[in-house]
Amino acid sequence: MDDWVEVARFDSMSDEVHKQKARIEGLAMDVGLLPEKVVQVENKGKIIISVHPEFYNYYGHG
Repeated sequence: MDDWVEVARFDSMSDEVHKQKARIEGLAMDVGLLPEKVVQVENKGKIIISVHPEFYNYYGHG
């Protein structure tokens, strides 16, 4: 999944991480996608929120 697009980075797990993840999941649901297939949160020394590249491109960012 190295082709996923990083959209946010945080120093630690926080309420802001959960808010941003929920916001992106809401966008996914608005266009009929399963959030768990479109957004992921990883801890790589920093907390990273990434989205699937097709979802990212859908919003004209690619």
